[in-house]
Amino acid sequence: MKICLIADATSVHTIRWAEYFIAQGDEVHLITYEPPGTNILGINLHVISSLFQNLYISFIPRHIKIYFLIRKIKPDIIHAHFISKFGFHAAFLGIHPVVMSAWGDDILIIPHWSKFLRYFTKLSLKRADKIYAVSEDIAKKIVSNFEISVKKVTVVPFGVNTELFRPGIFINRENNKIIVFSNRNFFKVYNIENLIKAIPKVVQKKKNIFFIIKGSGPLEDHLKKLAKSLNLRDDHIKFLGWSKYEDMPEYLHNSDIYVSTAISDGTPVSVLEAMACGKACIVTDVGGVSEWIKNDINGLLIPPGQPDILTEKIVELAENLEKRKELGKEARKTITLSGDWNKIMKWVRNDYENLMRSNEL
Repeated sequence: MKICLIADATSVHTIRWAEYFIAQGDEVHLITYEPPGTNILGINLHVISSLFQNLYISFIPRHIKIYFLIRKIKPDIIHAHFISKFGFHAAFLGIHPVVMSAWGDDILIIPHWSKFLRYFTKLSLKRADKIYAVSEDIAKKIVSNFEISVKKVTVVPFGVNTELFRPGIFINRENNKIIVFSNRNFFKVYNIENLIKAIPKVVQKKKNIFFIIKGSGPLEDHLKKLAKSLNLRDDHIKFLGWSKYEDMPEYLHNSDIYVSTAISDGTPVSVLEAMACGKACIVTDVGGVSEWIKNDINGLLIPPGQPDILTEKIVELAENLEKRKELGKEARKTITLSGDWNKIMKWVRNDYENLMRSNEL
């Protein structure tokens, strides 16, 4: 099978997707704007650069290059990830079958920025042969907000490599220190501020607790200044930057409680990875999160933007080891049942083949 992905090569989700099909022996082409930060063995990489900095001004010259490149590649199937960027290209190539994946912001946020973006999002979705949504919530919004047939939309979460992300050995630390871990990036949508604002109240109630805030992004300096203004010391909080994807399980194994404070989400893979590692998770109840976490069964759900409630839940779990273990055990069960990456991708490959056969009729 000759597959052409049009997607962000800097995203770990794109890299994982490409590597899966390469491992199956497929010929994989990846058309992207920027090169990946790591080598993808076996990939046919096509970086479409532009002299223009503005994303939408650069769209037309990039699209012309992609149009002729596609005709040279002659793929069996085209799959664009993220509608409001790469999906716009796939919609105007005149080649089928075309699959488009909606990741979250491309449905929940960006189309609301302007009538222009809403129009092209709707048009692109209508021109796709199949649409994958990373959550049931996004799938419903595609159908209701953009008048797309429900038959065209399928929920396909990114999933988790359950062999890589699996429970580790419980660590009995000195002074019974509890580690709270967050690895959502430093963007407004992830509302890391909410977590940092909760920390002073948590450490007042629990002296043996420590927070690791891992991520990168434009708000990094702001978040560090906020922590300093709240008089958070080095024995309260530590900021960590980027690391290899393969290293993330070790960070999760060395933590006791996982926290995500996003104000908008699709299916947050970082949360699913924490669940797969058997961690007790406290997550804001937004987007598709409740499709995975059932409150007080396999995690705790909280409203967004409520640091007092977040404080209460962190303290609750910090004081109850058995509850942490039970929530983590149930979280692992949930992922192995519904979020296993290899099972999901096996289904995707079969779906690709069905779409190709339908296109030949």
